[in-house]
Amino acid sequence: MDNNKRPFYAVKRQKGTTSSTSSLFIHNDDTDKNNHIYQRHHTTTLSKRGIFVLTCLIVITSLFLIGRYINASPSHLSYSDTSTSTSAATRQQLLDQPSYTTPIQCRVQLCNPSQRCSTWYPAFDRIHRNNDTTTDINAPVSYDWSDLVQQGVYRDLATIKADSGCVVSLQVEDETAGLAHNKSHWIPIPSGEEVDCLEQKQCRNVIAMTINDDLTALLSQLEAIMLDEPNQMDEEKIVTRMVNSTSESLITLVSQFSVNRLDVFSNVIEAWSGPISVAIYLTERNDIHILKDFFINPMNAELYGRVSITVVKPSYNNDERLRYPINHLRNLAIMASSTPYVFVMDADFIPSTTLYTTAQTLLTKTINSSSSSSSSSAIATNRRAIVIPCFAIHEEYSRLPLPTTMTEVASLVDQGIAYITDPGAGHGPTLGKEMALSLSKGSSADLYEVCYESQWEPYYIIPRDAPLYDVRFKNQGGDKQSHALQLNAERYRFLVLQREFMIHKDHAKMVWPGGGFPKAQKDRQLWNYFGGFMREMEMLYGYNVRWPHGCSALAIGWQEQRRNTLGMALGAV
Repeated sequence: MDNNKRPFYAVKRQKGTTSSTSSLFIHNDDTDKNNHIYQRHHTTTLSKRGIFVLTCLIVITSLFLIGRYINASPSHLSYSDTSTSTSAATRQQLLDQPSYTTPIQCRVQLCNPSQRCSTWYPAFDRIHRNNDTTTDINAPVSYDWSDLVQQGVYRDLATIKADSGCVVSLQVEDETAGLAHNKSHWIPIPSGEEVDCLEQKQCRNVIAMTINDDLTALLSQLEAIMLDEPNQMDEEKIVTRMVNSTSESLITLVSQFSVNRLDVFSNVIEAWSGPISVAIYLTERNDIHILKDFFINPMNAELYGRVSITVVKPSYNNDERLRYPINHLRNLAIMASSTPYVFVMDADFIPSTTLYTTAQTLLTKTINSSSSSSSSSAIATNRRAIVIPCFAIHEEYSRLPLPTTMTEVASLVDQGIAYITDPGAGHGPTLGKEMALSLSKGSSADLYEVCYESQWEPYYIIPRDAPLYDVRFKNQGGDKQSHALQLNAERYRFLVLQREFMIHKDHAKMVWPGGGFPKAQKDRQLWNYFGGFMREMEMLYGYNVRWPHGCSALAIGWQEQRRNTLGMALGAV
């Protein structure tokens, strides 16, 4: 049957009449004229009623389908939208999510008696404004008399205010009568406070200033709060040392971990040459001392010098802190990034050493292409997730050096030394072995497309203004796959970067505080993926939320998909 035709049965017309009646009505030529007239009238009446009933059914069905479509398709996905990026204002909002704001970089505000104020920043910002590649970004930056005068600071200050974590010193000149030469001295300015120079007078005759965005100073302030203000132990406290990226950088690597991963993450910093933003969780009270001691070491401070660091102190008065808030930490690190794209990954993985450069080149081409295209094309271009294939090395081979190219990864997989991480529902849909390893040997393409599949949990590069992660997921389980599902519902396409990868070496299974997956996701009293999140997604996006919405027509069928599209839509494993 042609499904495009309306579902009417065949109509049999009666000879000698103009009425159309159903073939179920059989007329006899011997019937008297009056009865024949009655039958014609009665039959015609039934046909009108039938048509009326069918028309009503069609209208009702159409309205139902239209409602389902609208419910399943967020209104902002219309390509008549003139925006060039996903709008946070029109995106479907998940329930019970906190409000996030971009943290403030260390800054110092100087105001003169005429209430003319100027804002000053530490070394990193100034160095990159002047394209200075030789200055140590961790060293204090000095602003001399000429710098101050350019901003209207003529020795005489009314107020000065430094943000928390800013280490500020003023050089103040003495003008004691009778001295042949004026002398000067340096005075420290307390962080997080405003100093009234008109009242205190020791900061009036300023001739120079130094500023340093000192992480150890920020940690010392947090430590003092924990020691001196017991009521703060009941509240979450978040502090951030911001490092702005250069104007050329398009992508920030984002991660999160507790203090026991500080050394492990150093491998990531060495492999990734671009901006990095991390959130560090202080699970126990003593973790602040461990963190502070780590960064007192000059080598560690230098290594993390280009990393934006957000430190999270939870409430220590209940065991809820033991449920590691993995998605909350990811969101905080995303908000502390300063590039248009982010690459969210876990601390145990190490990106290939060329991933940042490759991603930069690809994103530059994407931005240039979308800027010269129509608004609808720009929207579609920005609604993409660039998936990075992930691999692991078996623990018995952990002493081997990490591979540097996808060709080397393919060789290790062939030898049984490395393998696809979670080749089932977790990372199987990435088609790492079927596509990435095979195409890397001869194909000239940069990307290949895959379709979303239920319970997939890829790592990807996405626009910074993409949906954030659902904070209700803690510990293990559901944290990444819930995010991938929402991206799919928002019509994101998934494109795999075939020549780059991320990899980690197997190690003893980490025991998650609070019990890990069984505690966090299988306990029905807690938030879980299938019982809570899936129902909410269906409410927001429609019952077909697991269908691969953003997948292009060519992607279905041109690859050997691991599950058919019906299975994907139904969430088959």
